[in-house]
Amino acid sequence: MSSIEKFLNQQPLIVHSSLAQLRYLVLSEGIPIAKDKPAARLRSNVWSVLARSSMDGATSDYVSLVRRGPPPHSVYSKIKNDTFRTLNTDPQFVACVSEDAITRCLSCFAWSVIDNPEEDFELSTYVQGMNVLLAPILYTCPSEPMAFKLFQSLCHDHIRTYLNQSLTGVHNGAKLLDMCLKVIDPKLSKFLADNLLTAEIYGIPSILTLSSCTKPLDQVCKLWDFMFAYGFHMNILFIVAQLVVIRGRILKSNSPMNLLRVFPEFDAEEIIRLGVGFVAKLPTQMYDLLVRHLEDPDLIVD
Repeated sequence: MSSIEKFLNQQPLIVHSSLAQLRYLVLSEGIPIAKDKPAARLRSNVWSVLARSSMDGATSDYVSLVRRGPPPHSVYSKIKNDTFRTLNTDPQFVACVSEDAITRCLSCFAWSVIDNPEEDFELSTYVQGMNVLLAPILYTCPSEPMAFKLFQSLCHDHIRTYLNQSLTGVHNGAKLLDMCLKVIDPKLSKFLADNLLTAEIYGIPSILTLSSCTKPLDQVCKLWDFMFAYGFHMNILFIVAQLVVIRGRILKSNSPMNLLRVFPEFDAEEIIRLGVGFVAKLPTQMYDLLVRHLEDPDLIVD
């Protein structure tokens, strides 16, 4: 039994000191790539604890929402327009997660927003890209109710500004990506700017989906381990790290957008190491904006 498994078997878990210990274990030991159900369950349990996502009543709540059927047509048609494309070139994901499961989870999320207009006035019932954002969670969780609860927690409590009608946090994230790249790699930043390639042009999918649009999915899950532990604002620096890894190819390219349209496969440990190292290079105010852009819908990044 790993240290993380032993830790999760202790009670109580949801206290600050315990969370700090779990974060350290995730950083120092890591969670093994899920090759069987126990390993997958371990990762989903760790994510749930770090997200402070209670699973009480998860199954009954989910079943009640599923029984209501599809949400209004204007929402359901958008969902169905995307679900069949969700990571459809990843045979491991396709073998593990059905389109029906994606559709059910997204439909239930839409109903949950519709049912709570006062609580969820900032959240959209569905925006394009939510299907890819859901993918790592469905891939990892052993059941749909657990996946739904964790997805709901992620959207409500961690990236709320990414999913409002105007995608405020996503667009602020794109501006912050440009700002961070300028500090971390001025030469690469200038090259992209000279080619009119701002993060608003190439970075939106990676920002909105927390890098889950990039292969391979097992490495995405390792990035998510770190972000559940230390904050999803780190995704911006992980995107910068992905750019830095391929900077030589970008700088030599006559068509850099072709490279940036679909980011190449990455190694999570390398990206995490680079991303964490970038933190020390950023001015304190810029790092503060990185953290705040996920939670403050009124934040204006210039």
